[in-house]
Amino acid sequence: MNILRFLELLRRGAPLTFAALLLFSVCETGAAVVLETDHLRLEIGEDAKVRSLVAKQDNTEYVAADAPCPMATVYRGGRSVPTAEGPHAAVIGRWVYKGGSHLDATRVRQTGDKLTIEFGASDVTATCRVRRTSDYLAFELMGVEGGPVDRIEFLRLGLRRLPMLGQWVNLASDERFGVCLCGGSIQTHIEMLPAERRVDMVAAAESAVGLRGATAVLVGCRDPQAKFLDAMATVERDFHLPPGVASRRSPLQRLSYLWASRPDPQNISEYIRWAKQGGFRMILLSYTAFSKGAGHFEWNDRFPNGMADLKRVTDAIRAAGLKTGLHIHYSKASKKDAYVTPVPDDRLHVARAFTLAGDVDANAAILSVREDPAGCTLDKGRRLLKIGKELVEYERYSQAPFQFEGCRRGHQATRAASHGAGETCALLDVDTWPDFIRFDQNTDIQDEVARRLADIYRQTGPYDMVYFDGAEDVHEPFWYHVASSQYRVFRLLDPPPPVCETAHYTHFGWHMMSRANAYDNVASPDGMKDFCRLMPCPTAAARALDFSRIDFGWLGRFGRAKPGCAGPDIYEYVASRAAAWDCPLSLHAALEDFRTNPRAEDCLAVIKTWEDARLGNHLSDADRRLLRNVTPQDAHYVSCFEQRGIYQNSRDKRNLTASQQRILADRREHHLFVNEQGRHELVEIEELSDVAQGAIKAFVFRRAGKPDDTWVLVWAGEGERRLRVPSAKLVAMRPFGTRLPCVSEGDSSELVVGPRTYLFFAGADVQQVRRVLRETRLIR
Repeated sequence: MNILRFLELLRRGAPLTFAALLLFSVCETGAAVVLETDHLRLEIGEDAKVRSLVAKQDNTEYVAADAPCPMATVYRGGRSVPTAEGPHAAVIGRWVYKGGSHLDATRVRQTGDKLTIEFGASDVTATCRVRRTSDYLAFELMGVEGGPVDRIEFLRLGLRRLPMLGQWVNLASDERFGVCLCGGSIQTHIEMLPAERRVDMVAAAESAVGLRGATAVLVGCRDPQAKFLDAMATVERDFHLPPGVASRRSPLQRLSYLWASRPDPQNISEYIRWAKQGGFRMILLSYTAFSKGAGHFEWNDRFPNGMADLKRVTDAIRAAGLKTGLHIHYSKASKKDAYVTPVPDDRLHVARAFTLAGDVDANAAILSVREDPAGCTLDKGRRLLKIGKELVEYERYSQAPFQFEGCRRGHQATRAASHGAGETCALLDVDTWPDFIRFDQNTDIQDEVARRLADIYRQTGPYDMVYFDGAEDVHEPFWYHVASSQYRVFRLLDPPPPVCETAHYTHFGWHMMSRANAYDNVASPDGMKDFCRLMPCPTAAARALDFSRIDFGWLGRFGRAKPGCAGPDIYEYVASRAAAWDCPLSLHAALEDFRTNPRAEDCLAVIKTWEDARLGNHLSDADRRLLRNVTPQDAHYVSCFEQRGIYQNSRDKRNLTASQQRILADRREHHLFVNEQGRHELVEIEELSDVAQGAIKAFVFRRAGKPDDTWVLVWAGEGERRLRVPSAKLVAMRPFGTRLPCVSEGDSSELVVGPRTYLFFAGADVQQVRRVLRETRLIR
């Protein structure tokens, strides 16, 4: 009847678009549901299985060829748990639903712009409203009826495995076409589940967050490398999402930064001087520099005038022509903060709740409870109970009987008190970094702290970057609270910072966090290169598929603190690999580090050379490809919480994956210098060991334009060393092209080496130069 009605309207002269719209609005089909944009056609069978997703430009099918997947699934009676184990399980692995039951969709009906989804013989039905534009299809979950439902996957697409998977933004693509299933609201849980031959894209909602209003947006995009960001900008505009596309297009995304450890109004000028020596265009300040701790951010003694002093610091940075960044912890309070002591706030998150089994006085060292305390943390600094307004630190617990033992009452300067049977004894959610206690994200404490941070940001800004640290320090549902806690701060920052980084991120965070996380590269100096190979390099390759950069920092080991400071070659290696993916790097250092590193100026000169070349676009695409040490097959995200274990495995040469072994097998290093013509020149270098009894670091290289000659880059570990080199043809230069005096005696040359110096051997091959340097001796 609906088709006949459609034809009748056409016979009477109704416009085709009007007739089609009327047909769409009145028909209830019992056949397949077919939905189209200008770029894709999606077909869902009456049995609720996804049958086809076609790129209309060439009619290419993207649905996996194996068994079609149901478009939706409901879960109830169980709970989501992390697949990994250990203190960072929430961030390292996926969360999966365990226990209870699940029901796959078995029928879908279309009525106008609504889809009604049924789930077998159960009484559960879900309703989605479909919005179609030329660019996307949007599926808004209007409601779920019939029995309790914990979780619903209201749209699942099973696609064939494509070569490029941007798992953060949820984009699967080849060179010609891309499919993106993204969230249209913060309460939408988006996942990508890659397998060997297929990849599933899932949009879900959970009752703990709210089912109604969750929205999935399906985008099909031709030539995704060139056009995807335009398509996503349309989605962000239409669904009022934060401006992830505009942020990624800001030139500020490319800027590296110096994290100044302890700046204040008196010393900021020295930090600025060092930053400029290193070619850093931005200085990052942490709240730890000016406040006593996270939570209330009370001003410390180094900022006696509070906001005015911080404004002096940020104004000085901007007056020097540099950008300003702010590092924050925002989802937890320091144990010394007023949220914790002397009266603990009731909005601190409770990990577990117990009930006192009997009355206790203010001196009781044993607290009997009615519930089994098995599994409570025994980590030092995290064994913290809250009873009313008192904090109690316990030493251990017993299961026979149920009790906490070795209790120290009135902990953190709270007041010890008597408590009655039936009172709640709460295990507080103390951070894995036990200086902090996490907030209950289901209260308004997060908004209260956000307002405090926004006030600092407004009065001392504008800031060009914010680092959202501690993003993982939230409770379940983890995927939601990671993004929600960030958003509750981000939305109050006026103007919005064009650059945001974070320790952890979930799908919605793509719209706020324009760059992915940094890593704490504070490995011993001899391990910092492998750390870079295994952590930021594969992640940079993976995040490039999300149209995102990462931060090749935070680099440490700049000062003399054990196990010693890193040398210029280490910073050159990291800078070269950052340049491979056009990513920034960051250096975390205090003034004492700059003053005590004997090669500080060399290290900073290395970074500046790479920064000037990268930001000045002096590196070609061929240069960047040459510098990459990770193939597409080995690109993968490495959580910053895996870094310690992976690094230790690399040191021990055990438990490495095949991918990690392939990455570590590439030992190439490169050097960038300004040549005789004033141009940046890139060469591959090789370290020569045991030069001048180990007092000299040396790297040999050749140049494409002068294949008959050999150069060596050398420097002394510290101070200056006088060398006798068995070559009368030696030319020494510092910087490149500027000759240094050498004294020739017979077949040898004598010179002094301190900072980085170039040695030029005309007409000599690498093996000849190796022999010369093996015979080079210190002159005492």
